[in-house]
Amino acid sequence: MAGLSFAAIDVETANSARGSICAVGVTVVRDGRRGDTASWLCRPPAGLDFFNWHNIRVHGISAAMVADQPEFAQRWPEVVGLVGELPVIAHNAGFDSGAIREACGRSGIQAPAWSFGCSLALARRHLNLDSYRLPNVAAALGIDFTNHHDAAADAAAAADIVIALAARAGVDSLSALERMVVERPLRVEQTPQSSRATGPSAQTSAGGRWKARMSASSGQASGSSASAGSRPARTSDRAASGAVSTEASSRRSWFGRAELVLPEVVGGDPSHPLYGEIIVFTGDLAAMTRQEAWNAIAACGATPARNVTRRTTRLVIGDGFQGADPGAFTTTKARRVAELQTRGQRIEVMDEAGFLAVLGRETGRLETSDTA
Repeated sequence: MAGLSFAAIDVETANSARGSICAVGVTVVRDGRRGDTASWLCRPPAGLDFFNWHNIRVHGISAAMVADQPEFAQRWPEVVGLVGELPVIAHNAGFDSGAIREACGRSGIQAPAWSFGCSLALARRHLNLDSYRLPNVAAALGIDFTNHHDAAADAAAAADIVIALAARAGVDSLSALERMVVERPLRVEQTPQSSRATGPSAQTSAGGRWKARMSASSGQASGSSASAGSRPARTSDRAASGAVSTEASSRRSWFGRAELVLPEVVGGDPSHPLYGEIIVFTGDLAAMTRQEAWNAIAACGATPARNVTRRTTRLVIGDGFQGADPGAFTTTKARRVAELQTRGQRIEVMDEAGFLAVLGRETGRLETSDTA
């Protein structure tokens, strides 16, 4: 597709600090065709150059593996040179862009003024899935994707997702894809047969379910991940699991997902760190469904809430997010928390690893899973 040109990027970090970049992958797409893919290992910036076991478990990169590699600041010019003047795409761009800014700042170099788009946000806008993690979106679009959390593989998968979404939408540029207003995201059942359907035939088979229109006003254009980050209206969360009754789990939202059921708050230990908290979740967790998370915190004495309000005390961010800055994540809930924090409201932000660690104090176990 002529005009569909961009660079997809993925970074892996050594620890929970966003700037602790230890690997970078870049895939270049020109005129709708995936071209060069390159990846680099590096030592994280000074002060952030330690490796947490959780991160090592996720991507397999250890301190020993980067001991002989250049520091981030020495590697970075190669990355910038490959990207050039292309717009940049990442899956959960808020994390990758924030990590790059922090790593550059800690290294004493200038962060590039890249225009970031987000393949995760685009997938949320165009597709109705149970999870928008990179492997799930790739499977739904029939993309052959293995070796998750390898920076080069993740960058290539993000590139393929954008190419596939553009083909389904019938557009030939990244800006046109980002400007689209999707009235009803396409439900893709992630089965072997349907998940392999891509290209023009899949778009035709969607029929009336695929309703998109180009924005008539340039003021509605969304050239950044922030404007594309909110979830489609009336989209519910993932299907409830065993703790939900058969009757409750059979109730379906307009888009076909099981409705969440607010559990009874039964936790009675005031010493538990979640006791008395009002907790909102945004993004998909890798270790459990949203309903399971609600049930787990209710058992600790916390109250799950659907939306961020002035009563909210914690926000848990999934989708592979790391850190505690809600401004680095592209959902309406995260932006609302960032706004309330600037007004003085104390809301603690936790990523999935932090949430599971706190939850593990009660359960006696730490369930961790890959996080992007």
